[in-house]
Amino acid sequence: MVKCAIFDLDGTLINTIEDLGDAGNYTLKHYGIDDAWSYDDYKYMVGNGNRKLVERVFRGRIPAEQLEEAYRVFMEYYDRNKLNKTRPYDGIKDAIDTIKEKGIQVAVCTNKVQASAIGILDYFFGENYFDAIIGQVDGVPTKPDPAMPRRALDALGCTAQEAVYFGDTSVDMQTAKNAGIEAVGVTWGFRKFDELFKEEPSVIIDDPSYIPKLF
Repeated sequence: MVKCAIFDLDGTLINTIEDLGDAGNYTLKHYGIDDAWSYDDYKYMVGNGNRKLVERVFRGRIPAEQLEEAYRVFMEYYDRNKLNKTRPYDGIKDAIDTIKEKGIQVAVCTNKVQASAIGILDYFFGENYFDAIIGQVDGVPTKPDPAMPRRALDALGCTAQEAVYFGDTSVDMQTAKNAGIEAVGVTWGFRKFDELFKEEPSVIIDDPSYIPKLF
């Protein structure tokens, strides 16, 4: 019996790509690089946390020892501007409201920095809407390592067999598999059907309205 649902954040609950892209391009310009990536480019850079995103943005165009400093520049800009263009996907809150009414616990598991994740989710969904929010913190491996979804399961008091994991990238599908959780791919986010299909999730859905039908 399914008792809990775990959701990725970026590309699954909320479309954050334009604010992430603006922060990435600002950081490039800060270092005197005028070449800007498109928002579509950024859809294939995100997924492994913001430190990895910054590394991908520069593609070796600054020394490796400057990447941590560049990450701080990125995060300072992003934290100031993370709600400029970011919006939840149409229908996602209604879908989650419906499963909550069925008694399903809901959590978020994201490679986004914990403080940023909480700030965005509280703003759009309200404080304490989710039963647990597991974001990136120092010392805990990021997805696709199973450490983060296991923390979510512990917080919810659920086993892996009682959970379903929703995500929009191969990283998410691998995360679910590594944690022994049933995976559901969603195609309204940052990646295409083919990428999700290769990871063999239990099902792939193309609209949030299908979420309640899985419970």
